[in-house]
Amino acid sequence: MNLAKAYTPNDYEPTIYAMWEKSGVFAPKGEGEPYAIVMPPPNANGNLHVGHALGSAIQDILVRYHRMRGYDAVYIPGADHAGFETWVVYERELEKQGKTRFNFDREDLYAQVWDFVAARRGDMELQLRAIGVSADWDHLVFTLDEKVIDTVYDTFEAMWRDGLIYRGERIVNYCTKHQTSFSDYEVVYKNEKSKLWKIAYPLIDRVGEIIIATTRPETLLGDVAVAVHPDDERYKDLIGSKVQLPIVHREIPIIADEYVDRTYGTGAVKITPAHDPNDFEIGQRHNLKTVQVINFDGTMVNVPAQFKGLTVEEARKRVLTALDIDELRRGEENIEHQVGHCYKCGTVIEPLVKEQWFVKMRGLADRAIAAIQNGDVTFTPENKGAVVVNYLKDIKDWNISRQIPWGIPIPMFQSQDNLDDWRFDRRVDQKHIVVDGTTYRREEDTLDTWFSSNQWPYIITDYLAKGDLSRFYPTAVMETAGDILFVWVARMIMMGLYRTDKVPFRHVYLHGLVLDEKGVKMSKSKGNVINPMEYVSEYGSDALRMGVISSRSAAQPQAFNTGKVIAARNFCNKLWNVARYIEASVADETPAAEPVPQSLADHWILSRLDEAAQQVEKQLETYHFAEAAETIYHVVWDDVADWFVEVSKVEQNISMNAYVLDTILRLSHPFAPFVTETIWQALPWHDTILAGEAWMKPAEYDDIAAGQFGRLKDLVSEARYVMSELPGNKRYGMLYMDDSLVADNAELIQKLARVKSVKHVDQARGLRLAASGRDAWLDLDDNTLYEHQTNLEKRLANVRQQVKTLETRLANENYIAKAPAHLVEESRRQLAEERALVKRLQTELQVIARS
Repeated sequence: MNLAKAYTPNDYEPTIYAMWEKSGVFAPKGEGEPYAIVMPPPNANGNLHVGHALGSAIQDILVRYHRMRGYDAVYIPGADHAGFETWVVYERELEKQGKTRFNFDREDLYAQVWDFVAARRGDMELQLRAIGVSADWDHLVFTLDEKVIDTVYDTFEAMWRDGLIYRGERIVNYCTKHQTSFSDYEVVYKNEKSKLWKIAYPLIDRVGEIIIATTRPETLLGDVAVAVHPDDERYKDLIGSKVQLPIVHREIPIIADEYVDRTYGTGAVKITPAHDPNDFEIGQRHNLKTVQVINFDGTMVNVPAQFKGLTVEEARKRVLTALDIDELRRGEENIEHQVGHCYKCGTVIEPLVKEQWFVKMRGLADRAIAAIQNGDVTFTPENKGAVVVNYLKDIKDWNISRQIPWGIPIPMFQSQDNLDDWRFDRRVDQKHIVVDGTTYRREEDTLDTWFSSNQWPYIITDYLAKGDLSRFYPTAVMETAGDILFVWVARMIMMGLYRTDKVPFRHVYLHGLVLDEKGVKMSKSKGNVINPMEYVSEYGSDALRMGVISSRSAAQPQAFNTGKVIAARNFCNKLWNVARYIEASVADETPAAEPVPQSLADHWILSRLDEAAQQVEKQLETYHFAEAAETIYHVVWDDVADWFVEVSKVEQNISMNAYVLDTILRLSHPFAPFVTETIWQALPWHDTILAGEAWMKPAEYDDIAAGQFGRLKDLVSEARYVMSELPGNKRYGMLYMDDSLVADNAELIQKLARVKSVKHVDQARGLRLAASGRDAWLDLDDNTLYEHQTNLEKRLANVRQQVKTLETRLANENYIAKAPAHLVEESRRQLAEERALVKRLQTELQVIARS
């Protein structure tokens, strides 16, 4: 026997993956309909997390399945330079050395980070192999590869030429710790308790004051106006007059603008265009000047001496003290409001005015909206298409400048003589260039990583260059996490249409976040991040893959459940044990290529395998991965292991045994590639690689014969169950009246049901096996029947009490809201089982009453 007694994944998985790679089975063949999935590139600097395990498993299932279905399927891998994320990690390394980025020029820093990433990049690729992804590694693309940068610069040049990229002074989201700007969707908003301070601004041309309400009193040092709603009767006669700005004593106007909410605070608001995006828009409408009082390092600037150099928090306290001294404070109230934070370090984001490079989004968005509404791109869940459309309808221009040294440099140069003269040029390795006698100075910012990432599908397939993989564009499916639907998926659609006149993918599948086992979002700061490699090491890659997709629905956050991984590990062991039995039964014989069913069980198992294959095909076509895995689990465990294998010990059919094993290996392979390939390689009747084999082809079977075995199965199941409930743990005989199906299969029934005998009688006696639908009985005496009835009545009373307890628990809103999600789910499952048991016990008692 080639198969060992027990399956130990770590003994086989590395060897199996090396065999796959060496064979070239993951490379496209050039035949069949193209089917491609491009890997959302993991951070080259970081280790995988359990979310990667989920996404990679789903992507690989689709590719392996379509490869087996005859598609020319390819899974194209990538690695992300992850500009800001990688820079944050490297900046910590500099801090350990007592240095900052300002100790080096850009070229030095870029080289340092390149070496830093290169030393760690291989870890991520090894981890993807450990998860079993069937990627074509010969076509791996790193987001700083030359072809990526060339394509990104081609796109930038085209957009610059078409007027879609422009440089402008606008309010940006700025992290003062990392000293870089962010797009709107990279800001994390948190609900925080704060205060709304009321401050009096003295009127200049009359006696009195106007009271404004603000959550940021420190920014009043940069106020340039007070705004009221034009229809607010309280302030109509003040519009056009002036007030004296407290502390600074600058005269500023009272203006009218419809943006002002008359119901918030006092209905009068301070206008600080340099530090609030809405104020900036008001300032543009009213031609107000911009006074910056918070610097890019988070300290106060352009303010009276007593505030210079203070942090924002320090300045706030000192401003409030100064207002007290001048008797200009008019009270405060406690509030809760949303405050933006840096998604990496948690620093409060400062809205600051800065000259940056922007992309005009309106025209790009309109084209993407049309493509989605026309069905050129479809979504799972389906409603996410409408969500994207709504986002695109309200989209704002996109800030693509980042003030970090790691990434793709912005290919623009500014004339030293004319600051409005900007020139596109790819010579970003030079600080200065000379063109027609004019010296231009290099832009020092880098591109937002998403600007290159949103071009990923046509870059990685070499579509624009008509490379080897260009036939795979548009790709089949973009599978990714739902939390980057806007920043990545929507932008890929826009950019794909702009550069190629085609959508970049036909379908989008969004998986939900993997929460920790208590249902809490994972984060390094909380210490609850799950390392998938630990599970691969303990349970095997296949167990992790099947466990992490189990019970999951598209785009729904769900807790990770170690129990699901263990159940998947048990499935792999069951598959292994079935294979060991069948391998031994075939021994040295050569099974026939086409199975010939000889028994009712042979026809039945062929029908079950055919039905399972059809279900899996339909489930994968509709992206129901958990349901497909469940279908395979049950056909292997319930139908093959529990029934077919047991029958085959009585009625041997060597070719049927081999066919059944081959079929369940093919069905299971996309989900559990390592154990299935390990078994396939050990079987003496195979000399191929399962990863390159075709999907199962249904064999011929008789529906009537299959149905007859199904009825026998019902009888055997009922006999087993009832005997397990009877007192004394004894074996009983089975009795039947005129029933040719039972008579013809009496020996098989006796062995499967584990009864003492199967005998024909002319008159019924004992306990009828009513649920089987046949005239069959277990041969019980009256005393045993009475004792059984008493036991059932006691059990029914206990189960009814358990049902009440569970119903009470689940009716408690406090429990539903506060208990861990997996415990609530377990309670619901248990309630359903207990209710089903109540019905079963009631039915059994009714049968006894009629016996």
